[in-house]
Amino acid sequence: MQGISVVIPFYCGNSYLETMAEQLKRNINNFKSDLKNVEVEVILVNDSPWSTIDESKLSAIKQSYKIVVNKKNSGIHQSRVNGINIASCDYILLLDQDDKISENYFESQYEKAMKENADLIIANGVRKIGDKKHPIFKNIRWHKDATTLAPYVAIGNVIASPGQCLIRKNAVPVFWLKNILSENCADDMYLWMLMLGEKKRIVINSEFLYTHVATGNNFSSDEKQTIRSERKVITLLVQSGLIEKKYLRYYKKRLDMREKFMFGIKSGILAKTYYCLCEIQKRMVLIYLRNTCKIK
Repeated sequence: MQGISVVIPFYCGNSYLETMAEQLKRNINNFKSDLKNVEVEVILVNDSPWSTIDESKLSAIKQSYKIVVNKKNSGIHQSRVNGINIASCDYILLLDQDDKISENYFESQYEKAMKENADLIIANGVRKIGDKKHPIFKNIRWHKDATTLAPYVAIGNVIASPGQCLIRKNAVPVFWLKNILSENCADDMYLWMLMLGEKKRIVINSEFLYTHVATGNNFSSDEKQTIRSERKVITLLVQSGLIEKKYLRYYKKRLDMREKFMFGIKSGILAKTYYCLCEIQKRMVLIYLRNTCKIK
């Protein structure tokens, strides 16, 4: 079926539903009024089965949604996979329950996908930190970099959230669907790297369609979880055989440096010095890898 399946993992998130439903309704109306023979389905995957989804808050999209309830708390990766497995449309949008997208997101991303015959379309967007907004990709070079392995290995996940991306359903790697990342956090990094390893057709959309809102969660705790999750990603990527070993060596070295900076150096002055050295090394690796990774 032509259109977009929106997969949203739900975790005790009733407070987000009304806002999410309203922005999806606006997108659906714009999408269907401008494009013919397209459909939208919204799949909510309840990963907190002890908490009932308040369907009264979904009235804006009452004809467009379905609910799947996990038998137990299964994590965000498994929840996304459960949603994808029942999706009917040819493209997938993986949203978080608190994500914000523009009113023309569906139309802009889907038209780009059709025009470019793309497997993955990466939109631009903004990071909102307090009252300030910063572009996710500051220039076209950084945006195009995201279509290669170089920045993911040298810098980290340059895509703020899967919500920036529209994904062709049949281009989602089987390895990602069958080998679940048990440590929450980096399943999106894992997905992008596998798609790059499988040489999927990845294009950019320069429109600012997505807003990433920084939360006030404990930074140190988040960093520890991120590092644990990414180390597991490396293990899975090795098993997949899709990524060259040299890229995984650079990836591991970057994580080692990050962990040492965050948790291994107690002196503030030494930590700042080490951070500067790490940033220089990361940029040097990026420059080197840019020359080995083809940018279309």
